[in-house]
Amino acid sequence: MRLLLYSILSAAALCSATGCRMESHYPSGTAEQWTVASDDKSTFDISDDHGTVRITFSLGEGFGWIQLGKPLSPSTDSDVPVTFLVEAEATGDLEVKFLDADGTTLGVKIPLEGDFAGKTRVTAFAHDLEYWWGGDGVFSRLAEFQFAISGQGSGTVAVSDIELGQPDMKSSFVGPGEKRSEAGLFTMLRPGPHLDPDRNAPGIGFRQRRAAAMTPEDPGVLEWLKTMQDESSPARQVLPTTEDNECHTFNNSLVAMAFLVKGETGRAERILDFFANATDRDNMDPSLQNFFYNGEARGFFQYVALNESTNGIAPYHNPGKADRWMGDMAWLLMAYKYYEQKNGPERYREITGLLKDLLISWFKKAEEVPGGGYVQHGWRKGDAYLHENHGHAEGNIDCYAVFKLYGEEEQAEKVRVWIEAVTRGESQPLDIYTWQVLAYDGDKGELLDIPDHDLRYRKELAVNGRQVIGPYHSAAPGITNIWLDGLGHIACAYFATGNKERGFFYANQFDAFLMDSSLGGRKTRTLPYTANRQGGFDFDQSKGVLSAAAWYIFAKNQFNPMRLTQK
Repeated sequence: MRLLLYSILSAAALCSATGCRMESHYPSGTAEQWTVASDDKSTFDISDDHGTVRITFSLGEGFGWIQLGKPLSPSTDSDVPVTFLVEAEATGDLEVKFLDADGTTLGVKIPLEGDFAGKTRVTAFAHDLEYWWGGDGVFSRLAEFQFAISGQGSGTVAVSDIELGQPDMKSSFVGPGEKRSEAGLFTMLRPGPHLDPDRNAPGIGFRQRRAAAMTPEDPGVLEWLKTMQDESSPARQVLPTTEDNECHTFNNSLVAMAFLVKGETGRAERILDFFANATDRDNMDPSLQNFFYNGEARGFFQYVALNESTNGIAPYHNPGKADRWMGDMAWLLMAYKYYEQKNGPERYREITGLLKDLLISWFKKAEEVPGGGYVQHGWRKGDAYLHENHGHAEGNIDCYAVFKLYGEEEQAEKVRVWIEAVTRGESQPLDIYTWQVLAYDGDKGELLDIPDHDLRYRKELAVNGRQVIGPYHSAAPGITNIWLDGLGHIACAYFATGNKERGFFYANQFDAFLMDSSLGGRKTRTLPYTANRQGGFDFDQSKGVLSAAAWYIFAKNQFNPMRLTQK
């Protein structure tokens, strides 16, 4: 059965990076149905030339994706491969995904850079892929095939000659120790953990990833956050994510908590007051950062312009694609609860009630997970539509933490049942593991073994003349980069489990990344988002990022922002 893509016209982005609404496209010349989807920041153009689908793209900031999918009716045996030709001049990853009828999703990421200068055959069997998410975790029959371009990067990818192969075809994937194919043929190791043979080495030291003590916190990082608030914010309230014009709800929630950790109550209040005051029930401006629109509770946008932009976007207005993302609302609630713990509930009683009630109203029972449920996504793409038809694991870890903090035990338990049913596997995004441990207040600490023992996640590189070990944001064997937010996650998660030696070690790894800043004419210290540009992180490495600075402060103070405790 051939799966040829014929004429797929250029498509607009259909979904956000944290969820997807699939929209059908019916290519000319065939009655077969394909779907095209993307996150809200990636741009792309899809054209067809006699069955060769050419995708010219630029992936969104942080992490972007573009996906094409084809349901198969009837489904086919799991021992039948999918085979296709790839030609690429691009960076990022090509994802190959198999789905069965219950939504069990297997996948593999193939780096696009280097192997596909000419047309190259890729042949994948179900046993070449690993479990990613969904369903019961047991793959039965191939019911849908998807391929996607994801990560960081840009370029052009051409995919052609897509078809179901034969069971006796040669796979493009080999196991450890197996011989590679002849020169000129694409081969790569099957996905799965690449365990460090020294992962359980005893004692204190760099190779053991244990430290006996914490190195001192550099006070310049807090000073940089204070300078960002004073110099980059029109009203000295909310802060830009870096030295730019985007103001993110999540990052400001982190900074409010970091200020509270350091006793800067007034500065935290400036941020929290901004959101508490953005609650005009009569608001009729659809892009203004306001909790209400036309009398309806909708929550806050993920990001807005901080100052008037060159293309005419007014201050505190979203650019037309931002989501009102449930995870951001959860982190903002964590910040308000931390303030309440330190200063009492009166100042922010109304906004905390509004946010909590909104998340509860978005809770949905999960029929496929007995006893489980999840909080739905929220308003998508500038309020174009409400929710997706599935849950989002990372955001629901956030919501679990909030329900625990606010005493919503029944909701919390249902969300935890759902989370643990849908996050099986050893190749999830890093924060699926670290944030579960943080949200569970140190319970399930064994989840940290997945990124800490696996060299697909754990990277070692030289930074400013020092060897550093830290995590990447995903299982990426071809990337040697460190995600500084993740460095904070794993340090704080180890502190939550009581494993201080591991926590000290990872908190100390931040030290090599500290860099000087002269923003506002002040000498301060800051931290980049990643160690380098590998993986497509194409931004100014000389500029600090709010989230990295906040996680640095959390780690150096052994603070768990999801349970608001210090150990």
